[in-house]
Amino acid sequence: MSAPAVPVYDVTLSQLSLDARKAGLDFPASTRAGLTRKELRALLKAAADTATTVGYPLTPELRVAAPTGNYVIQMKESRLNFVSWASLNSRGGIPTVDQMLEIITGQVVEGDTGLPETEAPVRGGNSKNGKRAALAVLLVAVVIGVNAITFLQAKKPPGNFLPRYTLLEGGPAERVFAGVTGNYETGGQPGDRRLQIASNGAVQWLKFGADRAVAERREFTTQAVEVAGAPALLTSRQSVIKIKDPTTVTLFGDTYARVGK
Repeated sequence: MSAPAVPVYDVTLSQLSLDARKAGLDFPASTRAGLTRKELRALLKAAADTATTVGYPLTPELRVAAPTGNYVIQMKESRLNFVSWASLNSRGGIPTVDQMLEIITGQVVEGDTGLPETEAPVRGGNSKNGKRAALAVLLVAVVIGVNAITFLQAKKPPGNFLPRYTLLEGGPAERVFAGVTGNYETGGQPGDRRLQIASNGAVQWLKFGADRAVAERREFTTQAVEVAGAPALLTSRQSVIKIKDPTTVTLFGDTYARVGK
């Protein structure tokens, strides 16, 4: 009889190094596949330490694909934010790394979370067994809730999950940048926006106030990619600038028209 398969986990890191010990806008989305439970725990522990050093405009996150479902862990407020923790967060408390791991793996592993070792059942008494049973039911409910929330997030408009893309390098990438370099605007009224795309892929996003004064400014880098057979730019803010034609690009569903090189 063959031994049961050991669960493994795939983790996609955004704005993070592969070991989650560094964060930065220049780190592209990358995936570590086939992690063991021990390796996943070490990665989450490293991410928790890194989270204490992260601030705006960085928005790093880890997306975990597990046998129990898909999970999103963001770095916010100098800590790890388990996006689908709502069902337990309403009862108070912020999940620890080990609590996140319990939900992701779908099991309580004794020794990791300070739970007592399993004791033999006591005749006529069921308080300890009752607590364990209640905890098991609660964890099952959490896993179901996590999967439901993750599914609903996947149905949201672009910007929550990136489309499938292929990174371009060398000549193809240079041609994409050469063709898209320039300035693009949604209009010239207060609230309209402007994209300034440089030939090296650097981008400035501006929002107009009164008299075209700059009310808001953001800067990020991009990489040339291909999405559904068309050229596009993958930004360091985990969004995609789609190139519709030589004079038009889109970002988060907004259309920008070229106004000059």
